[in-house]
Amino acid sequence: MSKTEKNVNLTNDLETRVEGVLYKNFKRGLIFLFVFLIFVSNFLALSIALQCNSDKGIFYRISSGLFSFMFGFLYIMMNYLMFRVNLKNYPCEICSDFPFPIGGKDIY
Repeated sequence: MSKTEKNVNLTNDLETRVEGVLYKNFKRGLIFLFVFLIFVSNFLALSIALQCNSDKGIFYRISSGLFSFMFGFLYIMMNYLMFRVNLKNYPCEICSDFPFPIGGKDIY
């Protein structure tokens, strides 16, 4: 084996290892991005649930908040958009100053 063949083999080996590391980190990055987007959608659903039910009792707000946080995207699509907006034609008033009104509307 000549010196140039060794250099070519080492270069190919290095390229293969670097490609493997980049691919593995890209997959990890996509997983973290996916988890982050799910987390953001869950918080958005929690905010919608708390704002829509701010005139109800504390236990009702807590239970709807827990439900919306656990089922984030499904809660937004099914409960809010399809049920509240399309069927009842009663969208919530969303306040950007207080996105999580635990205490209800009367406190703020």
